[in-house]
Amino acid sequence: MVSTYLSYNLVTRDLKGSLDRVAADSTVTRQTQHFKDNIGKVKTVDEFLDDYQLYSYAMKAHGLEEMTYAKAFMKKVLESDLNDEKSFANKLSDDRYRNFAAAFQFTAPKADGQTDAQQTKLLARYDQALAAESDKLETETKYYEKQIDTISSAQGLMGNSRLLNYALSAYGIDGPYYSKEHILKVLTSDVSDPDSYVNQLVANKGKDAAGFLRMASAFNFNADGSLSAATAQTAAQKENTVALYIDEEQTYVSNYYLEREKAYYTSKIASVTSVADITSDSRLFNYVKTAFQLEGTVTSTVFKNIVTSDLSVDGNFASTGGDAWVAVAQKFNFDTNGDVKAGQPAQGSTQLASTNAGFATFYDDVDQTKKNALTSAYKSGMAKVTKVDELLNNASMKLLLQRAFGIEAGEFSNADLRKALTSDFTDPASFANKSRDERLIAMSKLFNFDSKGNVDDPLQAHSAFAATLISKEYIVNKARFLEGNQLKAAKEAAGKEAAYYQDKIQGVETVQDLLADRRIIDVVLGAYGFDPKKVTDDFLKKAFASDLSDRKSFVNQQADKKWAELVGSFNFDGDGKLTRKTLGTVQQRGETLETINLFMRQTLEENEGQSSEAVRLALYFQRTAPTITSAYDIVADTALAEVFRTTFGFSEDFTKMKVESQAKVIKSKLDLADLQDPKKLQRLIERYTAMYDSANAKIDSPAVSILSGGNGTISGDLLLSIAQLKA
Repeated sequence: MVSTYLSYNLVTRDLKGSLDRVAADSTVTRQTQHFKDNIGKVKTVDEFLDDYQLYSYAMKAHGLEEMTYAKAFMKKVLESDLNDEKSFANKLSDDRYRNFAAAFQFTAPKADGQTDAQQTKLLARYDQALAAESDKLETETKYYEKQIDTISSAQGLMGNSRLLNYALSAYGIDGPYYSKEHILKVLTSDVSDPDSYVNQLVANKGKDAAGFLRMASAFNFNADGSLSAATAQTAAQKENTVALYIDEEQTYVSNYYLEREKAYYTSKIASVTSVADITSDSRLFNYVKTAFQLEGTVTSTVFKNIVTSDLSVDGNFASTGGDAWVAVAQKFNFDTNGDVKAGQPAQGSTQLASTNAGFATFYDDVDQTKKNALTSAYKSGMAKVTKVDELLNNASMKLLLQRAFGIEAGEFSNADLRKALTSDFTDPASFANKSRDERLIAMSKLFNFDSKGNVDDPLQAHSAFAATLISKEYIVNKARFLEGNQLKAAKEAAGKEAAYYQDKIQGVETVQDLLADRRIIDVVLGAYGFDPKKVTDDFLKKAFASDLSDRKSFVNQQADKKWAELVGSFNFDGDGKLTRKTLGTVQQRGETLETINLFMRQTLEENEGQSSEAVRLALYFQRTAPTITSAYDIVADTALAEVFRTTFGFSEDFTKMKVESQAKVIKSKLDLADLQDPKKLQRLIERYTAMYDSANAKIDSPAVSILSGGNGTISGDLLLSIAQLKA
């Protein structure tokens, strides 16, 4: 008689081969093909339950074959929200039901026009656009300041489009709208002559006439275009043009603006002889008002009265404004007439440093408030958006969108923006991709609208549902068997890693992105029961490069089929990019693979059980043991309890003891952590098979009847009642 262990070993020494032989059976092949072909067509629980072949296949795969008849019960399981601890499936003591519900997604995922990760990317892009704007201002200004002095005629300026566009922008003029002939006539106009070309524009109230007059006044050209001075612009004219350009072109004040205003103020304050020198120069006056937070409350007259106050006299003007005004008066050295005190500068070095520090602190407050308001309006608005038109018809939201992608007003119509926002970025033929405009392509990736403009489910490497389950499983695996402070610390550490994974997985767009951050993939590995320390980057690259449909591919050649399930859980195509083709309906690719693999394993165990109930129990224990978290898991599972009882020589009376007593004995005899070690688990199964052969070789086990779903003495109704009891 062949020993139980030998029979068991014949199956497990090449488990992959054993499972492949099961899969090759014509009946199993037909059942599996039906499942593959039809599970993607199912959209509702009722459709699933009504297709007996699909439903029974899945039930058997998850070890619930004996409950196939209980459709009403299983419908409640499948409709459970696993994020709700009080949901039906979560309240059941048997984890098989929760696992079954987790394998299907009959609760509709939440459509989201923009995920948190997408919104973070958009707002980061917005900040980058502002930074790029500042860099451009600096680059263009430096070019202008250097090159304008090389211009020797109006015609020369017209021939340098970069300089000309700078000047036109500074004076608020839309260059492309006008001919070069028109602009040349403006530049060569005599602004002192009422009949000159530019003054006639003003007289006739022509478009942009005021801007053209200011531009003509800013250059020194004769009627024939030659210079009427040493350079095309004096230093003052050039500085004014630059200041106007920056003010016109910047969305918000930048650090470049800060440095320029500081330099301007520092250079000018040294030559100030009276308060009027400050109040008559808008840039100087704005600088001091900003530095001392006087905007909107202090006129030039009030400012003069403050800084000319005699602080030694009670009731002086500055004192009427409290300590703030007194502090301002102390920052300047003006006498009561408004002139700089004899022998002193308008501001000493300490006073100047204090003024500069104040400006640096407050110069961007107004713009920062505007920016924060626009960002807040976008966030709150986006949270309510259900259709793409709601985004485009909201002026504030559309403004931020355009700024983030560097889109000028009127550059794209709402119709074109709508096409971009509703483009499937994974489809080469989509509007955004066919436009070849990087901005529109990037835009299509940061929003989730379907082709009709309705909010859609986000396409992510892992769906939100899958990410939640993986995070929970990771934490469970990390905290397994720990107690007290160790348990608390492990859960806290695992929780942080799981949170990191859930945050970062939203931004993963390619396999390369995924593998570039081991913290992300290590959480997934841990959730699937793999030790990240034993998994190399090279192995992962080969696994993710595998074709899941090719039985000979690297990942499908692994002895542990969970590797294929792990790869299949991600929504990547053959090129390692996000794809919608793997999404399925109620089951995604990885979940379908898991169901099929479980079905094969269940079938293998059933087949072995026909000739040896002990081999079936050994196979079941080998498969289930690594998922055990406590002694009560063994007590609650009759088959596992049978293996334990036989292994350690307990009689059938063991199962009649109180649950607590059984658990206590199990803990005293078995280190549950050993079940995570394949070698120790193998030795335990060897002991079980030896004990079985010596004591129970010819005795039928009730546990096998429970596993097979038939020939037992426990009715389906009783099983249903047991399933609803929470331990």
